[in-house]
Amino acid sequence: MKHKEKISAKTFRNMTISVSLWVLLLCFGAGCGEEQQPIVTHMFFGTVTSTSINASTSWAFLRLMKEGAKIDGSPLYLASCQLSGPSCDFQINEVVEGNYTVFGLIDQNANVDRSNPLPDSGDLMSPGRPLILLSRQQMDFPDEAWRLLP
Repeated sequence: MKHKEKISAKTFRNMTISVSLWVLLLCFGAGCGEEQQPIVTHMFFGTVTSTSINASTSWAFLRLMKEGAKIDGSPLYLASCQLSGPSCDFQINEVVEGNYTVFGLIDQNANVDRSNPLPDSGDLMSPGRPLILLSRQQMDFPDEAWRLLP
């Protein structure tokens, strides 16, 4: 005759919680059978140029924002380059594929906060431009893209 061992309610509850936690960990860690998709990223690059207004040695900044965002929102990505003569090249690696709004500014009066560059009076600013990033993408900011802020 077989002997059946009784399990207390507390022990049973602790075992149930432990098994439930393992199932949750396995589901979230392995996606419960769903294949994990890698995050697709691309390079965003271009040239900033100012010939009608001398900006040589000034710093240019590019703000990649969530699509439709305003310039004073939190940027998702930032790039900067220092103009040597009339232009400079910028590059941002590993930008997640998607839709963005891109703002440019050239800090003509050398007073920008480099951690959160925003234009002020005397700076050159480029209005928000749409960017659909599906592959390596170039966007140049030519002379006609800039407006001098009063």
